Amino acid sequence: MIKLENLDNIWESLKYSGQSEFEFKRIDNVSIPEINIGFNSKFNRCLLLELPFEHNVDFQTTIKKNLTLSFFQDTGYIVLELTDSNYFDLFNDLIISIYSYIYELNDVDEYSKIFIQMFYKWSEFFDDKASDKLSLESVKGIFGELFVLKNLIEKSDSFRLNDTLNSWRGLYDEAHDFVFDDKNIEVKTKDISHLAVKISSEYQLEEELDKELELLVLSVNIDYIKGDSLRSMVEKIKDLTINKMGDFSIVLTALAQKNISMSNIYQYDNYRFLVHEQTVYDCKKEGFPKLTKVNTPNAIANIRYTLQLSYLSDYLISKESFND
Repeated sequence: MIKLENLDNIWESLKYSGQSEFEFKRIDNVSIPEINIGFNSKFNRCLLLELPFEHNVDFQTTIKKNLTLSFFQDTGYIVLELTDSNYFDLFNDLIISIYSYIYELNDVDEYSKIFIQMFYKWSEFFDDKASDKLSLESVKGIFGELFVLKNLIEKSDSFRLNDTLNSWRGLYDEAHDFVFDDKNIEVKTKDISHLAVKISSEYQLEEELDKELELLVLSVNIDYIKGDSLRSMVEKIKDLTINKMGDFSIVLTALAQKNISMSNIYQYDNYRFLVHEQTVYDCKKEGFPKLTKVNTPNAIANIRYTLQLSYLSDYLISKESFND
C-alpha cells in the first residue's frame, strides 16, 4: 500500500524535461492497474491511469475548479490534472484514496469507472467556497467530535472503518453526534472549569427504541503549546484512516457541512485545545434528568437547558483522564 511519504519521494524525483506532453513514473509495482504520477507540458501535477491498448471509455473532458479529468484515446491515458498548486496535499490524499480502491482490481471497466467516480466525488473538496468563520464555541464543539472520532477509528478494524466514519453525524445537524446500530452518542465539549453542559434541543437526549444512548463529556482548555487545532486533529484522523484503508472523503464531506475544507481549515489554527478528561453517562438509565419530546407537553418546543454534571454520578459509565 502506497504511503504519503512514498508519494512525496516520487514527486521530488520527477523533473519535467519538456520532451513530451506527459512525463511520469509508476507509483509502484504492486498495483495491478497501471497508476502513474507526473507532470504535463503546463507543469501541472497529474495522476495517469493507463488503460489497455484500444480500450475506450465513454466520457467527455470535465473541468472543475482546480481539477480536470481527460481521456487521451491515442495513448489510452485517463488523466486527472491538478490546476492549482495550493492543493498539493489534498491532491496526494486523492491519489492515495483512488489507489486504495483500485490497486487490486483486474477488470479495466471496473477500475476505470471507479477512477472517474472518485474524481467527481472529490472535486467538490478542491473548491474553496468563501464562508464566515465559525465561533470559538462552534470550533470547540467540532474539535470534541473529531477527538471522539479519532478514538473510535483507533479501536475500529479496517473492515468496519468506513461504517465508523459514517457514524459521525454531528456536522449534519442530526439529533445525535454519533449514530451506530446499537447505540447513539451525544458529545459535549466544555471548558475544564465549567461544571455543566448545555443541551440545545429536546431531541439531543431523546432515546431510540432498542438502542443505548450515551452522553460523552470532554473537558478541555485552550493550550497553544500542547493543544491540537482542528487541522492537526484532522491530519491525525487522515493518517489513521489511510493506514487502515478507509475512505477519508467521508470526513471531508462531513467537514464541508460547516464550510471547512483542507484549504481553509488553517484559519482556525489560533484555537488549540488540550483534552483533560472524558466522562460518559448512561442517558437511558432510569431517572436520568433530561427534557425530551416524549416527556414535554406538545405546546412546548425549542427547549434549551443546562445540565449540572455534579448530579449525574449515579449514571456514570466511565471516566478517563488525559495529560496528567
